[in-house]
Amino acid sequence: MWPKLKLLSTAVWLLIFTPDILRAADGDYPSVPLLQVGNMIEVPVTAFHQTLYFVIDTGFAISAMDARYAPHLGDPLTTFTAVSPLGTKKNVPIYHGPEMVLAGRPLALEKIAVLDLKMLRLITGQPCDGVLGMDWFARNVVTIDFDHKTFTVTAGPQKNMGPTMVAVPLKPANGFYNVKARVNGDKMLDLMIDTGDNSSLSLNQEDWQEVFSTQQTRTVTATVADAVNQVAQTRIGVVGRVAIQGLQYTNLHAMYILSPDQPSRLGLGFFQRHLVTFDFARRRLYLQPGQNYTTPDLEDMSGLHLLRDGALTTVYSVDSDSPASAAGITAHDTIETINRQPAASLTIQSIRQIFRSGDGDAVALQLRREGRLLAVRMVLKKNL
Repeated sequence: MWPKLKLLSTAVWLLIFTPDILRAADGDYPSVPLLQVGNMIEVPVTAFHQTLYFVIDTGFAISAMDARYAPHLGDPLTTFTAVSPLGTKKNVPIYHGPEMVLAGRPLALEKIAVLDLKMLRLITGQPCDGVLGMDWFARNVVTIDFDHKTFTVTAGPQKNMGPTMVAVPLKPANGFYNVKARVNGDKMLDLMIDTGDNSSLSLNQEDWQEVFSTQQTRTVTATVADAVNQVAQTRIGVVGRVAIQGLQYTNLHAMYILSPDQPSRLGLGFFQRHLVTFDFARRRLYLQPGQNYTTPDLEDMSGLHLLRDGALTTVYSVDSDSPASAAGITAHDTIETINRQPAASLTIQSIRQIFRSGDGDAVALQLRREGRLLAVRMVLKKNL
């Protein structure tokens, strides 16, 4: 699978870190810092005598590197047909896996795909050198602590798992793993574990109709992109109640999957509420509620979809009938200042946080359009 990213980000944290190896909370296993950049998570990997940053994506079948590193990999061995949740298929080259180290341990990947990951870098404004996929996760036990921003390769659940931890059975499905979820009290869904999906839930056509057939829910448009620069419009709705192995969740946001052949998913927006251990070999997922367990899902309140290239922040698109559209902002405008702060001095994540700051908040922008500077005022509006 290809990881997909909403151009309107739902995550708000940024962690600045060095690639030093840490000690896990229980002192037994080495950890590395977890970088949460907008709507994806990354870990530092050592390769080619430098530190690279790999996206963590359990919905990606084969680990991959950015096309910039292809000259280091020799001749391709074969090709692999990757299928995107946007419905796109692409043949990507497969190479011998290079020597790479994560948390002091060799990744030991026999093969690796090569993709152009430019869109991921433009969306997040951060490095993106590769994707760590299910071929690696299937052979390792991993604990992700979203509260303390650490990623640990372990032998099982860490000792700091508390009495609220639950063990969730996993069911293999076409090389990936599903969990059972009860939705709105009476509907049972199989959801694929996909940390590359930044929504809490993503539902295919069949499950979307099942969940929302008798429930009136407001939906909003969202712009989504995958790892090969495909961009499309979809919808987001609100699921009232979700239960997984006794844990209860309310008002989770669900994205509509455009490709009818793709499975429904449990994504990063869900997992970041927990201390979580993935043990695919033993078919177990361990969840312990974390600090953000009850944090509500929020969407962008501006209607702006942004890209960051170096210090330049560019408007990719503007939703119709949105605060940004009402303010006269158009695609290809560049943002010079936000509330009198230079946009170049802000991370793309902090900019998106400003655009999620509160219903009715006013944001002052200075834009550059065809060489002219324009001052606009945008009033944010909650859309779900």
